Amino acid sequence: MGWLADTLRLIWGLIYWNLRKTWFRLRRGRSPCPCQSPSDSGRALRTVCDASMHWNEPARFRAVCPLLVRTPAGLRCSVDTADIRPFWGRAAAFYGGAGLALYLTAAVSVFIFLRTIGYPVNIFHVTLPPYWHRVTEVRSGYFISRSQQAFAESKPAEALLYLDSAFQFDPRNHAAGLTLAKHLQIAQPSRSDAIFQQLMANHPDRRHLIAQDWFRALLARGNLERVADLALAELRAGSPGAPVWIRALIFARRRLPPLGETAAREESARTEMAPWRPVLVVENLLRTGRQAEARALLATDWPETPDEFEAFYQSSVLTELNDGFAALDALARKPAVTDGEVLLTARLAALASAQKERLLSQEVERALAPRLTPATLPVIKVLTANLIRHPDRDIFQRVLAKVERERVPFTDQTAAIWFSLFCAAGAVGDEAALGRLTGSIREATGQPFLVLGATEAFFRGDSNERSILPFLPALLLPLEVTYALLERYIPTRQTARPGRAP
Repeated sequence: MGWLADTLRLIWGLIYWNLRKTWFRLRRGRSPCPCQSPSDSGRALRTVCDASMHWNEPARFRAVCPLLVRTPAGLRCSVDTADIRPFWGRAAAFYGGAGLALYLTAAVSVFIFLRTIGYPVNIFHVTLPPYWHRVTEVRSGYFISRSQQAFAESKPAEALLYLDSAFQFDPRNHAAGLTLAKHLQIAQPSRSDAIFQQLMANHPDRRHLIAQDWFRALLARGNLERVADLALAELRAGSPGAPVWIRALIFARRRLPPLGETAAREESARTEMAPWRPVLVVENLLRTGRQAEARALLATDWPETPDEFEAFYQSSVLTELNDGFAALDALARKPAVTDGEVLLTARLAALASAQKERLLSQEVERALAPRLTPATLPVIKVLTANLIRHPDRDIFQRVLAKVERERVPFTDQTAAIWFSLFCAAGAVGDEAALGRLTGSIREATGQPFLVLGATEAFFRGDSNERSILPFLPALLLPLEVTYALLERYIPTRQTARPGRAP
């Protein structure tokens, strides 16, 4: 108890006695000596230290003031009264050392605790302040790994909880936030949208890539108001994927209440919209029923608009106007366009619209002639999207036979192709192939995939659900196939949802 009491006296004494000595020095002896016995002479080695007399062991006072020394007569002050001085350095060393010891003890305790839980932190993460941020990053990474394990074990609810924890611990963790937003888009769409917005704000260098993932989620849910707002924001921000965004804007605007004349003029007048001004003008002409003027504009060249999008858009609109030959002429006017997907998508649509079955069959044969490789697999996406828009069971069976004959595996890279074939089977009414593809996908994933059965029932007409929207977010589909499904199965102006993107 005496040692404990003296320790407590030391803690406050280092401050108290140094303050009194400092005041004594400032007063230059005009105030009484704070620590020497007033009844002694004040001479060195002859004066008792009055301050130490209250300690359980007076010699311990030397930790406060090293001027106290042992003499044959006992403990005495080693300097004259005039030379009494404070020892702030000693106080600083004591408090600094004690603070460092407490800090290291706490840091090691935290380190042991975190390691016991399983967080892969190292000692520097918790002891060195510049690395403190790594603790939250490591904890976030730990929960990400746990979520991956839970997904692998078919525990989606548990996996989402881990993902949520990972993102809360490190809101700047792009991978955790993006994965969480994608998985929440079905059950919690509002939360998903909020996370996408947060990610775009926190990662301006990845804003455009995040926006594309958000766009796909919004499109699959049929939230076309937000699709339009997001597309317009990306166009104004100079997104490198501008053709994707102008097409998204057009698709959404066609299914939403039209803009007023003033708003439409102001939108097309903005500098960043200059490459797309002819597109906006054509859309306005079509919306107001002025097809002749729209056709005249579609027959001209648009120097500011990228060639590939100009050819695709002009051909697509002419196809929608039931003028397949004019659509093919629009493609022929742009010989510099070499994007195979763009050309095949436009040609297939034009030939199907014109009911040129022989030419369409030849086009399909040319598309299916090369061996299917990662570079040529997108052809299947284009063909299935066209089959959804223009059902043809014979062509579908040729496409499916090609994929099955070449034994295209079901992997993360090819999953979208198999889901596209599944939707195309439903669109053309090939129920045998639809059932076979459902079984193949379930077998490949090793999951019951209940939503796949519900979607199959929808295509068969056995579902109470009259819209495909509840199923789209769960299907891994390419963008072109999603567009095709929405065009065919969602009535105009019934895809919009409340809420607007900022």
